[in-house]
Amino acid sequence: GVQQSKMVEYIGTASEILLHAEAKQAAAARRLREARDARHDAELEAGQAKKDAARKAASMEYFSRASMELDTSSAAATVKRAKDAEAAATAARANEEAARAFLAEAEVEAAEVEAEAEVKAAEAEVAEVQVVFDEEEKEPPATSAPSETAAASALHERPPEHASLKTPRQAYVEEVCAGRIDGTAAGAAALLLPAAAALDEAEIERLLCECEALYRADQFLLAMRRLLALEALASQAGLQPPLRERDDIRVSTILRTEAELESQLNMIASDEWRRVAHRASRPSGGSARSSCKQYDLDTYVQELPGGRMAVKVVGVVPRSIECVLAPLLQPELYGSWIPGIKAALQVCRASNFRRFIHIKALTVPIPFLAPRHAVLTGYGDILSATSVMCYIRSIDPSSLPDEPARVAAAALTSDSSVAIDITGGFLFEVLSPNETRVSSTMQLDPKLKLLPPRAIDWFMKHVAANLIPMYDKMASKFEPDGQHAHLMVPPSDDAATYEELRRRLAVLQPDGAD
Repeated sequence: GVQQSKMVEYIGTASEILLHAEAKQAAAARRLREARDARHDAELEAGQAKKDAARKAASMEYFSRASMELDTSSAAATVKRAKDAEAAATAARANEEAARAFLAEAEVEAAEVEAEAEVKAAEAEVAEVQVVFDEEEKEPPATSAPSETAAASALHERPPEHASLKTPRQAYVEEVCAGRIDGTAAGAAALLLPAAAALDEAEIERLLCECEALYRADQFLLAMRRLLALEALASQAGLQPPLRERDDIRVSTILRTEAELESQLNMIASDEWRRVAHRASRPSGGSARSSCKQYDLDTYVQELPGGRMAVKVVGVVPRSIECVLAPLLQPELYGSWIPGIKAALQVCRASNFRRFIHIKALTVPIPFLAPRHAVLTGYGDILSATSVMCYIRSIDPSSLPDEPARVAAAALTSDSSVAIDITGGFLFEVLSPNETRVSSTMQLDPKLKLLPPRAIDWFMKHVAANLIPMYDKMASKFEPDGQHAHLMVPPSDDAATYEELRRRLAVLQPDGAD
């Protein structure tokens, strides 16, 4: 019985322990469920927080980007309004300058008309002066081959002394511009000039106006020769001071043509040139190993004072003189064929054959080297019965003839750009209807202190020979079926210029023509 009671007691105690363990197990299971529920809720809250943070970040980025775009748009609009205002102000200034120039030109024309009326009235009171054409001077020019020395002497061809005309006196400049007087003929510069005994200050003023009008009409050499003839007459008449010593911008401008062309022609025709390279022409059916076109081409050098060296190239281009001259009349194309030029733009056009051009030189791959530029003036005229002369030199942009041109030149030149010096020219001689001899010399100072002048001259000597082949390639594009032939005919803006060029070139005769 005792054992049975102990067994019952043990069983009761075990049951209590078991119940207590089950209660602890149930409590642990409840706490585990609560922990799991809490972790799940935390994960949900963390996920939601991440989503909210991402949405907030996206919203902030969107609004930030929108704000930046708004600021950029506002800034661009402000810059555009500023540029538009600046452009409007520039246009207004240009219009104002153009209006002033127009009024000034109108005043000058009115003064010229009034002066012409006074001159005509005075001429009615002056004894009629007649000039007789010398029939021998009308004969065709000699058929001997023109040399560079002969071309240089043609510059100073002095017409015969004043003569008398069988026909009534006419407006000399109008007759020349209309082609009824051949300004290239021997003695043309002395036509309709009075005798020395009839020359006075009033007549000198009228004749100086004629010379100026000829110069403005691209008759540069005729204006110079007529001024020289007038100078000789004034000297015979004993009028003082001599024309060269007078403070007259017309005289100095025309005589500058004499100095420029004389210097250039003397350079081309000099006997001091030394030939350093020759390239003979090759027949069209040349060797199969080379497809490069060959030309009659010579390169010369000449020592100059100061240790510099001049370079001259002479070659025959198988094109008509009209096609050879055409590339010089298209400044915007210079960069495609003239060695060393990156871009060019015409900033002013004084007349058909007198231009002012801004050029940018090719960039030299030298660190810290500023870009180079130049403002050029160029003009050309018929030199003799078989040749044409063109002259080029660099000028200071401040000497451009009008304010819009000076503004345009300044706009094309950066503050860091360096102006280079260029002087040179071309002599074109007609050998046949489809052959033109080109002689060119150019002096260049690129203002490169880091390179000795002899190195620059050496480079020019080796590069200059490329001018003739590149010239021929460009001239071919102005032939009737060429790429740029449309520039020479209507409706091109330059059609009138080429029409005048053809009229002026019609007096030329090929070397050896009867």
